[in-house]
Amino acid sequence: MLSGTQLQDEGGFLLIDLIVAALLLLIVLSAFTGLYTMIGGRANTLEKQAVLAAQARPMLDTMAAELQSAMCNATTQPITSASGTQVTFTTPDRQQPYHLQQITYTLAGGVLSRQVAVSTNTGGPPWTIGAAQASTTATSVTNATVFDFLSSSGTDLSPGGAAVTAANLPSIAKVTMTLVVAPPAGRGSGSLTAETSATLRTPTCN
Repeated sequence: MLSGTQLQDEGGFLLIDLIVAALLLLIVLSAFTGLYTMIGGRANTLEKQAVLAAQARPMLDTMAAELQSAMCNATTQPITSASGTQVTFTTPDRQQPYHLQQITYTLAGGVLSRQVAVSTNTGGPPWTIGAAQASTTATSVTNATVFDFLSSSGTDLSPGGAAVTAANLPSIAKVTMTLVVAPPAGRGSGSLTAETSATLRTPTCN
C-alpha cells in the first residue's frame, strides 16, 4: 500500500508582494527625506538669524542708547549733521568726570561704520575734541537709508533720506533706525530687518 505524502508549501514572494514592499519602502524613505530637509532648512534659518542678530540688534541698541544721551556742546546742537546715511552727534561717555564724545555713524558701500572722537578735557565746556577713531559695526547692510529724523510733532525732517537742513537740526526730537542685513557668504540666504528708535533727552540747546 502506497503511503500518502504531504506536499510542502514551496510558495515564495509573489511579484505583487515585492512591488508593494518597494512602494512602502519608497514612501517611508520619502517621508524621512522630507523631514531631514525640513530640519536642515530650519537649522539654516536659525543659524542665519543668529548671525544677523549678532550684528544688527546690538548695533541698533548701542546707537539708540548713545542718541538718547546726546547733549549740547556748549551752544552747538546735540545733532550736528543728519541724513538717511549719516548722523553726527555729541554725547557724554560713562566716566566720572565725563568726557564729551563726538560720534559719527556712516553707511557707505553696505558697511555701517562708527567714528568716535573723545574730548581731552572733562567736566564741561569748552570742550577740546581729540583725534577720531573708526571701527566697522555692521557689514552686508542692504537698505539704502538707515536713519530717519522726526520733530516732536512727528514731522519727517529727512524725507526720502535727504539731509536735515541746518535750520531743522534743533527740531530733531526722535531718530528711527533700520538695518536690513544679509548673512555672510556661505551662511544662508535672505535677510534680517531690525528696527529701533531713540528719543533725545536734550533735543535742543535753545
